[in-house]
Amino acid sequence: MGAADSASRVAIIAGGGDIPLYVAETLAEQGRNPFIVAIEGEADPALYRFEHQVVYPIRPGVLMSILKRVNPSDVVMVGGVKSRPKLRKIRPDWTTIKVMARFLPKLRSGDDVLLRGVVEMIEEAGYRVRGVHELVPNLLASEGHIAGPRPASSNRQPIATAIEGAIALGNLDAGQGCVAIGRRIVALEGAEGTDAMLERVARLRAEGRISGRRGGVLVKLAKPGQELRADLPTIGVRTVENAAAAGLSGICVHAGRALIADLDVTCAKADELGVFLTGIDPETFGEPVDGE
Repeated sequence: MGAADSASRVAIIAGGGDIPLYVAETLAEQGRNPFIVAIEGEADPALYRFEHQVVYPIRPGVLMSILKRVNPSDVVMVGGVKSRPKLRKIRPDWTTIKVMARFLPKLRSGDDVLLRGVVEMIEEAGYRVRGVHELVPNLLASEGHIAGPRPASSNRQPIATAIEGAIALGNLDAGQGCVAIGRRIVALEGAEGTDAMLERVARLRAEGRISGRRGGVLVKLAKPGQELRADLPTIGVRTVENAAAAGLSGICVHAGRALIADLDVTCAKADELGVFLTGIDPETFGEPVDGE
């Protein structure tokens, strides 16, 4: 590869979901020649049409050797990782041994702490880590109404409640999503992820533990103080479908700090299913008016 190619190349550390493929395709159209570092068991095999290498999550030596060989101008981390790596599967190399003292405590912490450690390791090796929103800004949710019906005034209370829940959850570095109905929090996102949380809400409603056939809101926010170059809250078509199946009225995402996969398709699905989709700033969202 020539110096000019290397100067514009982007290494994508790809987890699960649809966004890594969209990012790779977009960067390829821009002539950025993406190289995919595909997380084993997480990354979409559709990414394999690009130059790639599959790696187990905690193999720092392998990751560093890939970056040294590819010599990218930028490194971006995109997509989710559903399961924590199993220490017994790690095959120690010298780099792994050197950084293991740093990473073992982080494996017992929340996702943001762990991802900060990965970002620091890559930067200390001399590579520039960029947020996906910096390279593909059209993925970011805008503020205000995005799709579906406009939220009714009666939705203000559950939105405010879910914002409080999501912020509290984020302060624990435990998750990014919260579902609320009225003043009641009915679900918090855990390690299972947003889709599984919404499926749980659907079961609760089917079992009669949530009254009414419809109502409630999902809010997804970046964690307070989160490293924005990794693991931004993300929604897509499946999120809208699962929210509708759970009987929710709508979805609110962190404006400017959340990603929407397949925006046109996701918006069309929200319109079809009657689920509102709105970008909010949790710091300026007003308190609900009593009686609304």
